[in-house]
Amino acid sequence: MRSGKIMIILLASTIAMGESWLLAQATQAPAAGTSPVRTPSAQRAGRRDPFQAIVIRSQQQEIPAQLPPGLRGLVIGQIRVQGIVRGINNEWIAVADNNTNRAYFLRERDEVWNGVVSRITADAVMFQERMTDANGRTNTRDVEKKIEQGTTGRRR
Repeated sequence: MRSGKIMIILLASTIAMGESWLLAQATQAPAAGTSPVRTPSAQRAGRRDPFQAIVIRSQQQEIPAQLPPGLRGLVIGQIRVQGIVRGINNEWIAVADNNTNRAYFLRERDEVWNGVVSRITADAVMFQERMTDANGRTNTRDVEKKIEQGTTGRRR
């Protein structure tokens, strides 16, 4: 019975010493001019490093200081939908503006700076936004912009 307790104490102290050694190794800064240690699986071409986070947040695209004029210069994140009307040929037309307070008329398949107008309904505009993730791949996502409340011109 006494030898069992001694074995448990020895095992616990060995584990604690090993953990403290691993902690000391992990907190040491690598020497100048050396690259961090890479695991063998990360060295294989085309394989993901198993010690990197799986969830990678997408990088926000930088908006250039000088955007092109007109619809091509509209950024989806800055667009505010002011109203939607039905045109003569029975197509929906969205009236939108951005931080410059200029009115733009959007139709389906119109190109904007970082995407395209995919669909217009009676109360919302759907965009397909192009974005680049941290790995450099281009992805698209659907963004819905509804008519802003308080912008209707109804008078009593």
